[in-house]
Amino acid sequence: MVLVKIIIFIVFFALGIFFMVRTENIVRTIGHNSLAEKYLGPGGSYLMWRIIGTIVILMGFLFLVGRLDRFLGID
Repeated sequence: MVLVKIIIFIVFFALGIFFMVRTENIVRTIGHNSLAEKYLGPGGSYLMWRIIGTIVILMGFLFLVGRLDRFLGID
């Protein structure tokens, strides 16, 4: 069970790092997000993907330590 949690954390960590490092490629492929550009300012689409990457890593860590259910409010 612990090994499975570690593997899932590594996958989440790699995905989060991918979102943060390849932000330019993601925005070129998907396009700019008008909502992010409006509320986060110029370059908001890039910032949005970096925030998403950070959240993915955080979710993976919370899953690893067994607190994801408490964080999401699931009992």
